[in-house]
Amino acid sequence: MGTPATRAGIIEKLISTGFVERKKAKKTVTLIPANTGVSLITVLPEQLQSPLLTAEWEHKLKMVEHGEMDADAFMAEISLMVNDLVKTYSVIKGAEVLFPSGRDVIGKCPRCGGDVTESKKGYFCECNDCRFGLWRDNKFLVGKKITLSKKMVSTLLKDGRVPVKGIFSEKTGKSYDAVLTLTDDGAKTVYALDFGKESNR
Repeated sequence: MGTPATRAGIIEKLISTGFVERKKAKKTVTLIPANTGVSLITVLPEQLQSPLLTAEWEHKLKMVEHGEMDADAFMAEISLMVNDLVKTYSVIKGAEVLFPSGRDVIGKCPRCGGDVTESKKGYFCECNDCRFGLWRDNKFLVGKKITLSKKMVSTLLKDGRVPVKGIFSEKTGKSYDAVLTLTDDGAKTVYALDFGKESNR
């Protein structure tokens, strides 16, 4: 792994980022892959996992060191390979399970059944291929000064409706109570207000 000069730094970086764990037993120190390290190997393209690629790069670095190969040419090769990998790589289905966000689960996604968690801009499904999200800056909510809390979102995801007090009327400037409803057709999320009996509770 790397060169004798860089190996210690690489190992420490792998440990600090959580990909490798250092186990000490008496005078013996063992390095073992952490769950995130195993997950990373699972989703990496096979080409990047190959020790042959490392050996090839080491050989070319030696050539650069001895003036037998131009450094810019070597970097151009790597750049070309990375571009090709990015263009051809397809995300492994279910890969998000390997790298959980660690955020609290608010509820289940109405589209795919995945976990919905909170982030800075709202509440979103954690599945990579699902686009479900409840944005904080949604025009419907902002106009009525409705701020989604975790509890509100949890109820919306479970029941499709939640009572809301103090909704701002854009027409009169006054406030009122109603039930906020949520429907999702698999492509679009729609909010609406229900002024039935529940809104007066």
